Amino acid sequence: MIFIVIDGQYYINYVLTLIEVIFLSVFFYFAHKTIMTELLDEKRQKAKRINNRSANISLLITLGAAIFSRYIIGFIGYFLIEIRALDTLYFSLGIMSTLFFPLYLIFLKKFDKENLVLKLRKSKKIYLIRSLFVIIVSWITFSLFLSIDLLNIPIYDLIPADPQNPNYDPFLLGFEWAAVFVLLNLVISKIIIASLPTKKVPPKIVIRKATIVSSVIAFGIWSIQLIIVELYLSRYFGINLYEQDIRILFTTVSATYFVSFFVSIRYIFLPKFLEEENKLIREYIEKEELKEEKVKKQEVILDVSDLTTRFFTEEGVVYAVEGISFKVYKGEVLGFVGETGCGKSVSALSILQLIQPPGEIINGRIDFLNEDLLKKTSKEILSYRGDKITMIFQDPVNSLNPVFTVGKQIAEVLLLHKEEELMIEASKGKNKGLYDILRERTMQILKDMNIPSPEKIIDRYPHELSGGMRQRIQIAMAIACSPVLLIADEPTTALDVTVQNQILKLMKDLQKDYNTSILFITHDLSVISKMCDRVAVMYCGSIVEYGAIKTIFKKTYHPYTKGLLSAVPIEGKKEDLKAIPGMLPNPIYPPTGCKFHPRCTYCFEPCKSEIPKSLEVESNYFVACHLYDPKFNKTEVATSQ
Repeated sequence: MIFIVIDGQYYINYVLTLIEVIFLSVFFYFAHKTIMTELLDEKRQKAKRINNRSANISLLITLGAAIFSRYIIGFIGYFLIEIRALDTLYFSLGIMSTLFFPLYLIFLKKFDKENLVLKLRKSKKIYLIRSLFVIIVSWITFSLFLSIDLLNIPIYDLIPADPQNPNYDPFLLGFEWAAVFVLLNLVISKIIIASLPTKKVPPKIVIRKATIVSSVIAFGIWSIQLIIVELYLSRYFGINLYEQDIRILFTTVSATYFVSFFVSIRYIFLPKFLEEENKLIREYIEKEELKEEKVKKQEVILDVSDLTTRFFTEEGVVYAVEGISFKVYKGEVLGFVGETGCGKSVSALSILQLIQPPGEIINGRIDFLNEDLLKKTSKEILSYRGDKITMIFQDPVNSLNPVFTVGKQIAEVLLLHKEEELMIEASKGKNKGLYDILRERTMQILKDMNIPSPEKIIDRYPHELSGGMRQRIQIAMAIACSPVLLIADEPTTALDVTVQNQILKLMKDLQKDYNTSILFITHDLSVISKMCDRVAVMYCGSIVEYGAIKTIFKKTYHPYTKGLLSAVPIEGKKEDLKAIPGMLPNPIYPPTGCKFHPRCTYCFEPCKSEIPKSLEVESNYFVACHLYDPKFNKTEVATSQ
């Protein structure tokens, strides 16, 4: 509250008080933002919204409390002179700091049910320490200026130091010039950092922290000496140690700023940043190792052993799939990758027994939930299709019935496999029949697909929808019954890049929400890297490499996989693009021995005559190549090339 004396009477200036409190609100907004630096994940929009909401409500309440308290103190101070010492900007600073930070934590606890903002105990501890520091500094500042008022030390110099300039006051002017020089030094430090070589530039978060700390230290040290020397010693005790010269000010503030800036970067923030970065790397490595351990202990959903499928044509026998073995674990995504015609789709169709004549499953075992599907009759296997195991085909145009609405086609899947469950639900509901329940379920599935206006789409025909929307409908049919295993046969091949990314993200989200295992078939390695936990590389009907996704991209073993990765175009590196020599062999007349040997640059004698065994070269990582067979001792040759 500001008192104005007119003709010996005190008048309260409410407008200036309001301006002061609003200024402090802006200060607390930026103080809170600084405190939350590095604690808040900027990539998570929901966390940002919760943080802003909590901070804004706390700030409004704090603002109201500060204005109210100042008006009350001002009113009482009008009658009681002793109270007027509390009616200052610095008292509002203490009150607002004491209220704002606890209020923020209270509202954060109310709004942040998922614990997204301060998700770690360490983050909460850091926030409490930083906010407590601001509260303590606020009350120390108030105490200093309260003591100045109580001791009647004049802030405005009654005897100007410069007779030529009666408005000159070294105390107030010292604060103004200190702030100007801090800003000037901040700009100079930015220029110095920008002129350094890229390799020597510290991370942005380190520079930001050092800038804040050095600015506070430089301004704080000058302000403290200004109060002690100019007010207490000079004006109260009459001891003049030295004049508050602008040259001393510039030298002190600049030296303090740059020493604090570079020392804090080199010895505090940069080592801490590197330590945290190394810690994150170690945690990531440990997490990946833990994942591998979990894979070993995970529940096996699908266990395919020595699966062999052939097509008996007039031209000859097509060796489509030759003795492949793999496992799919609960909740994981296993990718099948390889050139067109290598047997990926035939393997998937064999699992569901959708192989049509002249095709035939010759040998093997397909254990799904500990039951061999190859021993099931055609009628028994129908209960699995669309319910426990579903399949998404690459061409939604031919996979959807053109004469039925998409809503009816999804409802048909539910009615076929969940009729009993739907009947029970319908019997419990009031004024709701079976088809009402079906429509509600279908509508909910469409909403889960992030399909806009599902109430309109449900009554549309496939030809009325775009390619991406038809693919979403096909996925909706596939997950309608919450399947245990979802087989996706190149679901993004016929779509443009933008829609591809949307479909992939949707499938990844659904896989987590429904905890569905996915067998993902594609020829695109970039899609494999985004989607899969493990990958099986197929060539000419056989699995040549099989294991964790991180290994296949960082430490590739099989020559064919190396060739696939070398053939992937990388922006700005056209000269590194290499094609695999030769052509994919005719599956009717496959080469003897290793089927890849006619195209392999590592080929040696056994490759032409002996079929390579699948060898475990790393924990739970298998490669079918003679280079890694101990009896041929060619591992060093493979790794060196």
